[in-house]
Amino acid sequence: MRLPIALDYRPALLSRAGIGRATRELAAALARQPELVVHLYAHSLARAVVPTAVPPDAHLHRLPLPGRAAGLLQRLGLGADRLAGGAAVFHWTDYVQPPLSRARAVLTVHDLAFVREPAWHGADAAPLRERTARAIAAAAAVIVPSRTTAADLQQFAPTARAVHVVPFGADHVPTAIDTAALPVPVSRPYALCIGTLEPRKNHLALLAAWRRLPAGSPRLVVVGGIGWECAAIVDELQRAVADGLALWLPRADDALLWRLLAAAQLLVYPSLWEGFGFPPLEAMQLGVPVVAHDAAPMQELGDGALSLVDAREPLALAAAIERLLGDPVAHAAASAAGRTRAAAFRWRDCAAAHAAIYRQVAAC
Repeated sequence: MRLPIALDYRPALLSRAGIGRATRELAAALARQPELVVHLYAHSLARAVVPTAVPPDAHLHRLPLPGRAAGLLQRLGLGADRLAGGAAVFHWTDYVQPPLSRARAVLTVHDLAFVREPAWHGADAAPLRERTARAIAAAAAVIVPSRTTAADLQQFAPTARAVHVVPFGADHVPTAIDTAALPVPVSRPYALCIGTLEPRKNHLALLAAWRRLPAGSPRLVVVGGIGWECAAIVDELQRAVADGLALWLPRADDALLWRLLAAAQLLVYPSLWEGFGFPPLEAMQLGVPVVAHDAAPMQELGDGALSLVDAREPLALAAAIERLLGDPVAHAAASAAGRTRAAAFRWRDCAAAHAAIYRQVAAC
């Protein structure tokens, strides 16, 4: 008998960032699992910013319901699970969890950066912490994308039940990309940085490093929208653009993103902490070398295939970038190592692991 499950699909429609990517690709892979009936909870007043087709054999539930009505609807017996086909298992995919009526909850905790360093999220850190603690306590199973996040979770919520490490996939990246169709402002050669402008992503150190590179170095293309606590980042980025060192693209759909990534000489990912890290993994999938911050998340993700450096130090970061750009042998070796490492991350494996967890939860 097929098991009906539901995912909070709102991030897939409302965000191009990592959680949106994870939700979109996971839903598509789950819909291919023959033992599941997949329902997608997408009720929201917000207009979708990511046009995406509903995965075949999945059922989309989307009405213009305000988020603030969720509590009232739940008290009337219409929790998110009832509004998503009456699924037996409901998967909370984000940090705002719609209330449920009867379904057992599975929770993904993408990272606990707001616990590790509250200043990275400003005033939002305390509410994030409280909501996440409540969701962990209510969930029948918690899924994390890395051992690093599992260790953080153990410290934050040592009584959490059934914590499972299930990495995401990389094979959503297209294999055939037309890199000739770059937008007019982008000229080769260039290096790429992908990430929302917010303190944890460490753009200020990256921009300081770029100013230390020798004349004639590739331009830096920054892809990322304005986030939070980022006024100083925006100011410095605009100065770098005015000086001809950088190009800033606040938005990029997938078609543009893949072209930019495939044509880049390297990806620079100075983020100070991650739960997983889609941009470096996607770069590895395409054979694009990566310079990243030397911390546990990237050590785990790269497993030796990333060029790691203390990205808090602009001089050290600049030296690592210059070394990789200036050494064709090292560049080719990093490209090959990245492709090999990325091959270990497949969405079918991710979906199969999730399906097994759903069955365990439903049987309890």
